[in-house]
Amino acid sequence: MNATPDAKSEGRWGVLPLLESFRRRARGRSWPVLSVFISIVALQLLVTVLSIDLMSAVRSYVTGESLYSKGQKDAQLHLINYAETQREQDYQLFLKSLEIPRGDRMAREEMQKPAFDEDLTRAFYLAGGNHPDDIGRAIRLFRGFQHTRFMSQAIVTWTEGDRMVDELRVLGEKAHTRVLAGDLQAPEVVNLRSEVIRINKLLTPLEARFAAELSDAARLTERMLLWFNLTMAVVLGLSGWTFARRSVRVQAATQDELRLRTESLQRILDSAAEGLYGVDVAGRCTFINRSALHMLGYRSESDLLGREMHELVHHSDASGKRRRPESSPIARSYKEQRELHIVDEVFWRADGSSFPVEYWSHPMLRHGRVTGAVATFFDISERVNLQAALRQGEIRIAGLVDAVNDGVVSIDANERIVQFNRAAERLFGVAASEALGSNVERFIPRRPLQRRGAQQRELRFDYVETGKVRELFGRRVDGSAFPLEASLSRLETERGTLVTAVLRDVTDLQSARAEREAREALEASNRAKTEFLSRMSHELRTPLNAVLGFAQLIRLDAARPPPPEHVERLQRIEDAGAHLLALVNDVLDLSRVESGQMTVNLEPLDLRTSVEDAISMVLPLAAVVDVKTWISGREDDFVTLGMEDDAEVTVLADRVRLRQVLVNLLSNAVKYNRAGGEVRVGWQISENRCKVFVKDDGLGMTPDKVERLFEPFNRLGAENSKIEGTGIGLVLSRRLMELMRGGLDVDSGYGRGTTAILTLECSQARPEQPIGLPPPSQHGDLDSTLRVLYAEDNDVNVEIVRQVVRLRPSVVFDSAESGSAALAKARRDQPDLILVDMHLGDMTGFDLALILHADPVTAHIRLVALSADALPEQVEAALAMGFEDYLTKPVNFRDLLNVLDGRRHHGATP
Repeated sequence: MNATPDAKSEGRWGVLPLLESFRRRARGRSWPVLSVFISIVALQLLVTVLSIDLMSAVRSYVTGESLYSKGQKDAQLHLINYAETQREQDYQLFLKSLEIPRGDRMAREEMQKPAFDEDLTRAFYLAGGNHPDDIGRAIRLFRGFQHTRFMSQAIVTWTEGDRMVDELRVLGEKAHTRVLAGDLQAPEVVNLRSEVIRINKLLTPLEARFAAELSDAARLTERMLLWFNLTMAVVLGLSGWTFARRSVRVQAATQDELRLRTESLQRILDSAAEGLYGVDVAGRCTFINRSALHMLGYRSESDLLGREMHELVHHSDASGKRRRPESSPIARSYKEQRELHIVDEVFWRADGSSFPVEYWSHPMLRHGRVTGAVATFFDISERVNLQAALRQGEIRIAGLVDAVNDGVVSIDANERIVQFNRAAERLFGVAASEALGSNVERFIPRRPLQRRGAQQRELRFDYVETGKVRELFGRRVDGSAFPLEASLSRLETERGTLVTAVLRDVTDLQSARAEREAREALEASNRAKTEFLSRMSHELRTPLNAVLGFAQLIRLDAARPPPPEHVERLQRIEDAGAHLLALVNDVLDLSRVESGQMTVNLEPLDLRTSVEDAISMVLPLAAVVDVKTWISGREDDFVTLGMEDDAEVTVLADRVRLRQVLVNLLSNAVKYNRAGGEVRVGWQISENRCKVFVKDDGLGMTPDKVERLFEPFNRLGAENSKIEGTGIGLVLSRRLMELMRGGLDVDSGYGRGTTAILTLECSQARPEQPIGLPPPSQHGDLDSTLRVLYAEDNDVNVEIVRQVVRLRPSVVFDSAESGSAALAKARRDQPDLILVDMHLGDMTGFDLALILHADPVTAHIRLVALSADALPEQVEAALAMGFEDYLTKPVNFRDLLNVLDGRRHHGATP
């Protein structure tokens, strides 16, 4: 009969479990006595632990008393030094020295409460310099023994000492207050030294008494614990004597029971499913169970008892070759005094046939001497047949492995290839017959690590992460390398443990990944460039705010108007600042367009109105250089409005960006024109497209310059002239036109002028008319008061806004230099309007807005952003958070006055 795997572990020793059960029953009879003994031992250990804990607690109080005394003595010394020198350092040292007595006092006061806070007490003890491991013991000692004789008097002395230390602290604080006030002759300062000496004379006896009381408590505790431990030792000794007598009686009863049960052992052996027999040191059979007799083909025990089992059962191996008795595993078991497990043995039956077995051999010991061995065995014929069937299955699986498209390579413990399918042959360009037996490094070589010149083996037998895909490098037979993805698994087989790798060539996949990573790197570069330009824009706008702001304030100062010659200089400052601001805006816009962050809002627009708006913005420049600007036909001064054909033309574009492009083209046409020249603007409709022409009478450009016209920052030699420019206006204009689904081209020839051609989509929808706002008054509304708070950490910006606000006498202006200061003033004064810089020193404008909106006291206050951060994303985020407007620096006086007058809503100045 074959046994299951569980039966194997339970059935190797059929006798020993029964014997062990007998012993357990015998031990059960002595359990009550043993329980008493264990309880006494546990009690003795508990008393010992409590004794050590109690003595440690007393020791902690003695140590704490030393720290307490040192702390108050150091405090007295520093306070005397402070009385003599009035140095702040001595006073701070005095306060620091008082932390230890103060921590102990606060811990004592907390523990004297009926319901004390243990965590708070621990914190106070730590502040008093006590070791964390001693704090728990000190708390238990105080809470448990504070009302006993040896503790209560010490606590009274402790309390008196704390009162004296507190008096010392009060003296120091009063003297410090007078010193800070500059009154060095005050009685608190003059008499400080003598008062400290007086308190020291009172504290010294208290310290000595406290130390003596703690010492008495320690000695009393030691005596009590000594007597208690001696008593417990006597009790334990008596209990041990009683237990020994009881054990003798139990042992005699156990032996009697074992003798009575001996006859039942054979029946238990016979009930075991596995074969079981024993031999003496001469190899003769001493017992055998029925399962062994049945498997070996014998009828009764008498056929085998006393006979040599080697000659009957395992005299030969599976091939029939005989072996000597001393070489058998069962003989080695008792000779070497160790257990042996054999899985590839055969036993011989009485009829001369053999069968495969798995068996265990155990040496038998008595009083330390080997008396023989016990063998437990199973007939594993069924298992062997099953393994043969499995080998046939492996052959079929190998055929399936050859049919898969991925390469499959298996290696043994020596990292030699034992399996190499057809896909692996195609992958590495070599036949399986040539690859088998090779080291795996031939096809998956090592590669050097990045440090110390070491090498990393790509496919290792001892490093397998099942279920994870690893990236490796393969090498074909021709020496070419290629990337691989490998999935590794470990498999236990008859030949040992194998590691199998499923391999796939990922050359194409890695190429696609490299392209994606390059694209992501480019996008990251664009983001970094945009962030850098945004920061630079913010840093440039802040000083520009001061330059343009103060220049406008000086020019508009009616009380102290500047001299005429200064007016011209101020105008030059404003022009230069405006030019620099335009450069910053253009660079930022170009960066946002190139990084894909620029968005446009396409809507139906009246083309004539857009052109007229753009022309009105370049009129001052055209007047200075004496250039006329035309729209189609009739002349009116130097600007002609109207068309010969009054038909309305509607295009699809972004209102702001189209005006920006037109202003740039008109500015170029004016700046690079000749004195007395003309600029003509016209358009043509073809199908659903509209072409807008901006033509000038300037000198024009050569073909090579036209080819380089749209290179960023390339002014084509104009940088050497007096004409201002940046070289990015046309580049930005073309990018903006492309975003609006249009285009920008330039036709120019030397001596015949230049024509810029815009292409736009036409729209059948009617354009919406923008709602204009009346210009701000120079004086504002005098009938009501507007309280304004400006949160700004730059004093120059605050002063500019302060001067502009003076144009509104009804406005009460205040400022705060940080977010926290603005928050405090908003809660205290509750202004009507808060102007918020988005980059405050201690928080952002968003943080301040969140706090203000969350507080019911300040939630109603209007918020308007005033910042040098002009990114549209920043503006949109601020408006979405609840800011009713967003003004950018440099401050536009008109926009700021409109905000104060309540005329602007949900917009942002460029």
